[in-house]
Amino acid sequence: MEYKRENLEIAMDLLSCMLETGSVVRSEHPKEFIRYDQDAEVRDALDLFTEKLGLLVCEYKDALYLSPGVNNRVLGLSNTEIKNELGKGFNNPEMYTAFFIMHVLVTEFHREAVYETFRLKLPKDRLLESVETKVKAMAGLEDLESISEQYHFNFKIIYDLWTSLPKTEFKDDSDEIKQRGVGSKMTLVNETVKFMRKQGLVEEHDNAIYLTDRCKAIIAVAYNRSDVQSEISDFIDSLSRQEACEDA
Repeated sequence: MEYKRENLEIAMDLLSCMLETGSVVRSEHPKEFIRYDQDAEVRDALDLFTEKLGLLVCEYKDALYLSPGVNNRVLGLSNTEIKNELGKGFNNPEMYTAFFIMHVLVTEFHREAVYETFRLKLPKDRLLESVETKVKAMAGLEDLESISEQYHFNFKIIYDLWTSLPKTEFKDDSDEIKQRGVGSKMTLVNETVKFMRKQGLVEEHDNAIYLTDRCKAIIAVAYNRSDVQSEISDFIDSLSRQEACEDA
């Protein structure tokens, strides 16, 4: 397919702006956004550029955002980089558990792939409680290792780590509860939320979590793609329903 030079330039301007600032907002770039809305060739060219870079364009309300695609090694983080970003003490079990906490957080804001969030904020205590409930439900599954292989997500190592940790831990020779580290369930939740803040995915106020528009865009577009394994979040969401049935 041959593209008009003008459309290629607009698509490249949109991509450059997203790479430089993280987003393209309609109010700041009205001309480019109108062309993006109205001209299929501009959208196709932008999709072509981003696909070649292993990126996804995520539109939410009046803005465009970029998300690293699957196995992106340019703007995406490797597992080693993720562990370094998460902090001291994060090895594979802690990293996978952080991933699990992120999935749980998404299912707490979005149910059954609904485009809009059904809650404004999520108290961190509620997130901790939800992770606890879902991990507890794993105990009732017959073969957690087979399920881990099916979803390509290590639920077994997450279960083993989470159930081995206390809810909280205290600082040495003190009654003060530790807020950071990998020694308790609470600190793992805190470190995961901190990591998501650094990535521009959430904000935190008064011990509650709020999704950024960038995060909402990524969930709405990238997270629900089959190659991003949205089936994992569906399975994690089902753990709560399973636990509720067992308690009934």
